[in-house]
Order: sequence, then structure tokens, then C-alpha cells
Amino acid sequence: MGSISQPSSHGKRPLPYALPKTSYRSDQPVSAIIIGAGIAGIATAVLLQAKVPGITLQVFDRHPRVGGTWQENQYPGVRCDVPSHAYQLSFTPNPRWAEFYAGGAEIREYYEGVVHKYGVNKYLHLNHEVAQAVWRGDKWAVTVRDLATGEERTVEANFLVSCTGRLNRASLPDIPGLSTFNGPVMHTARWDHSVDLADKRVAVVGNGASGMQVLPAILPKVAHLTHFARTRNWVSAAFNGGLTAQAAQKGNPAGHAFSQEIRDHYASLEGAQDYLVYRKSLDATFHTGFAGFYLGSEANAKLRETLTALISERVNHDPILLAKLLPEYAPLCKRLTPAPGYLEALSDPKVDFVQEGIEQVTPTGIETVDGLHYSVDVIITATGFPDNYTPAYPLVGRSGVDLRDVWSKQGTVGYPKSYFGVMAPDFPNYFFVMQTQGTPFGGTVPVKCEQTATYIAACIRKVQAQGYASLEPTTEATDDFDAVVEGFFADKTTADTCRSWWKQGGGGGRVTMGWPGSMHHKGDVTRDPRWEDFHFQRRNNVSNRFHYFASGLTAREEVGDADELTSYLVTQEDVDLKTLHEGWTRGY
Repeated sequence: MGSISQPSSHGKRPLPYALPKTSYRSDQPVSAIIIGAGIAGIATAVLLQAKVPGITLQVFDRHPRVGGTWQENQYPGVRCDVPSHAYQLSFTPNPRWAEFYAGGAEIREYYEGVVHKYGVNKYLHLNHEVAQAVWRGDKWAVTVRDLATGEERTVEANFLVSCTGRLNRASLPDIPGLSTFNGPVMHTARWDHSVDLADKRVAVVGNGASGMQVLPAILPKVAHLTHFARTRNWVSAAFNGGLTAQAAQKGNPAGHAFSQEIRDHYASLEGAQDYLVYRKSLDATFHTGFAGFYLGSEANAKLRETLTALISERVNHDPILLAKLLPEYAPLCKRLTPAPGYLEALSDPKVDFVQEGIEQVTPTGIETVDGLHYSVDVIITATGFPDNYTPAYPLVGRSGVDLRDVWSKQGTVGYPKSYFGVMAPDFPNYFFVMQTQGTPFGGTVPVKCEQTATYIAACIRKVQAQGYASLEPTTEATDDFDAVVEGFFADKTTADTCRSWWKQGGGGGRVTMGWPGSMHHKGDVTRDPRWEDFHFQRRNNVSNRFHYFASGLTAREEVGDADELTSYLVTQEDVDLKTLHEGWTRGY
């Protein structure tokens, strides 16, 4: 069990301990604050209210609507490059997705539906930004700012869960003269829908996923497009391509639309099994191909050949353009980008593809380091997001230290160092979802969020049911996990020379995103938490660790409900020996 220092009584018969007269309850009231109402925040809220009896939740998000990155990014062409029927919560399948690759608006509407279906809306505080969070001995005191009024207030909770994600807080490029430009300047994550791009000369700066999506989406309406892209990226076929890859490459980034007939069938009782088979066929493809992640492997070399041939085909085998596009680093050093229509657009006569660095922005355009000036009317920056692993607000732990001063590049550790990608030493009852070291290979984001939320629920129940006030990982356990992370990624493609939000800096920079293994590996490893890796603090400083035993009876005996008293009895057909007597109860 985890460490608690108490006086020893070896050799003495203990004095009787006066237990409380109340019944034992595993559902002692606890509270949690969730920061963020994107996929991670919504999944966590749904699962915590279901898995932790007696919990009170509050969810804060700085946006006016839920959806996270799908609320943040509303540029033309924004859509998920993972199939819709795989990019959903496992417990809320949607048989009525309109397209194979859903657009951002439809994804946001799906998660709004989840919020209402499971009653998460009653916990929501939108347009509220967290200003700071401080551990006060047994609770977190969180200062939140109402963005509509500017007023601040402090709320408290036993647990704090960060679900702030990574793809938010747009990173504007630090280019001299940008503020002097006469026309509109907008980031893809801060899209200004009032700007009319028709017949305009437009610059798109950056060629990450958003740059690759927005360029072909706006190309038909603009007069001319200048694309500034110094980075080279491996562009792949559509994920789960098969029959959809060809359609996506030919100008239909949605892949294909689902007919009303098939949507009705999947939604019907008769079609439920067919829909499950279809979902499984999609999800299964996200649990293969791990051999390609080994740097210098035959599988990675074969992947390079395949991607090179694909890129060449999409640019009509133009040797000049191909030479500008092919990266030197290994495929899978960072995330592959399907980008249907992007490479084809680079051959369009309306497009200038510029790889020279930008020297400055002038009132009328952009000047590159080779002295050329490109006149434009609108500048679109598709320049991504800063490091979002470190909190954007003061987060002060047990010893009065701000986590930013520990994890920042200039901090005492210098990088986000975590225990199991979910907690950090010295920060009791603090969890994070899909942030540093929390993202395994394989699977899709929604299910990965469910995995972590389930682990957090187990930790909260441990504290709640056994008389504790808090838990936190030990430094020793965190160091050991950190060493495993370093060892795991030492021979992977992420160690190559690319710059990526998967890791801190370029070259062999530390991988900050990944779990050291697959999604199934993480699920198996975290199914039973290693309680010996934690420090525990007892509730109310009670002297006997079994204070929570209470009177020795549960509320079941007091209530006397026959179904509750005999819940261990089911029909023989419903008996599952693997889980028999292992399920937690409602606490009475």
C-alpha cells in the first residue's frame, strides 16, 4: 500500500478504537472541478458521474460552446481525418454521421448532444477561464474569471482534472511588421467569418494539418494564393483509405456521404449488429502498423517508399515540386497528414509555393529572406499552437511550488514529467487527460480519453471509500516511469530530426506526448492502479487507518431492500466469473 507514516505498536496489545456509529458508505461526498469542455472534458464528466457515487462536478471552459478544438477551429475545410464512426465515444455511437470524414461543425454538434444526453450541461460554466489553482491542504481552490463580466470568484473541490487539450490557444508567428499589414490577418483557430476572400490575393503561412486543409478549401474563390511553407511533411493516403482514399484524393475530403438508407439501417434495431461490425472493422485498423515506428526498420523504409510514390503521383510526378516536398526525416517522426486535395492544389497556376523564410511583413505583403516581395490582400496564419502541456495559469501544489516553474524549459525539471501520463508528484488530487505522456499508439482520441477518465475514477473512489483526503504519486515511482518513457522512445522514429508537437523541440528532443506503448497496453497496465506508488493523506488526520470501517454495517442492512441485499444473485446465464464480486456498489 502507499506510504503513511504512523507510530508503531509492535509488541503491545492495541487499545480498542472507538469507531463511528454511522454505517459504512463508499459514496462519501466528494467534489471535482474539470477544466475544459472538449472531448476529454466531456468524456471525463460523463464517466466520473457514472463511476464515482456521490460526486459533485463543475466543468469550466473559456469558450461559449462545448467542443474544444472543434469549437476553436472553424476555418473553411476543417474536418477530422479519422473516420467519423471511429472518432466517437465508445459508449455513445452515432449511426447517423453524414460523411465518412466528419466536418468540424458536425463533430461539435455530436459532443453537444452527448452533453445533453448525459446531463453534463448542468455542470457547465461556459465563458469562464481559470486564472489560478492552489492546493489548500485538503482541497483545490480554483479562481475562475467570468469572461462576460470580468468578475472573478474562487471555487473549491477535492479533485482537479485538467482537460485543456493541446490544440488551442492559437500561436501567432513572431514576424517583424505583422502588425503593420493593411489587410486582415487571422489565425486558422481564430477565423474571421466576416472576411470575404473572393477574388483576393491571399497568403497562407504554415503547412501543418490546418494549413493543408484550408488551402484547397479556399483556393476556388481566391484570385491568387501564396503558400509560405518552410517545413516538409510526409503526406499520407487517407486514414483507413480503402474505398474512400480515391474519393478523398479527387477533391472530396469528406470521403463519401452516407445515404439516408444506410443511416436509417444502422440506427434501427435490425441494423444494430451490422453497425457494430462496421465500427469494429474501422477501429481494428487503428491497432496495427506498429513496426513502422522503429527508426531504421524495414517497415519504416517501406513506408517511406509508399509515401514517396503517393506524393509523386499527387503532384503529377513534377520533379521540381517533388524535390521541395519530400522530407529527409523518417516517416512517423511526427503525425502523418492525409490532406486530400492539398498536394494537387500546389500544381494549380493560381498558387505560388514559397519555401524561403519570411524576412518581414510590409503594409502590402510579405518579404522573404531572398529579397522577393509578395503582394497580398489577406494573411492567414496556419501556425499551430504553443506547448500546452504546461498549465497556462499558476497551478500551485502541496509545497507551494507552481507546476509551471517545474515543467517549463527553464524550470527545475525542464519538461513535463508525469506519473503514468496522468499525475505529478507534489500535486495531490490533480489529474490530466490526454496531455503529457498520456497518448498511446493506436486507437482514437475519444477512447483514449475514456481510458484515462476510468483510471481517474478508480483513484477518486480509493480516496473516497477508504477514509483518505488525498493521493499523489511518489517521486520515485515518477522517476521510474520517466526512465521507461526515455527508453521506449530511444529507438523510435520520433527520435529523428523533425520538429513536432509530439516532442519538445526538434531533432532528438524529448517526446512529451506519447505513452510508452499501445492503447491496449495502456489499458491493461492501468486497469488495476499500483497503490504502492502513491502517498496518501488521511481524512481529518484520524489516528486509525481503518476509521472508515464505521459501525461495521453498511446502509444496505439499514435500508433492507431485498434487491440490494441480494444483488450478487443473478440468473446463471448472466454470471461472468471474470467479474464476479469485483464490481463496486453504490455504497449502501
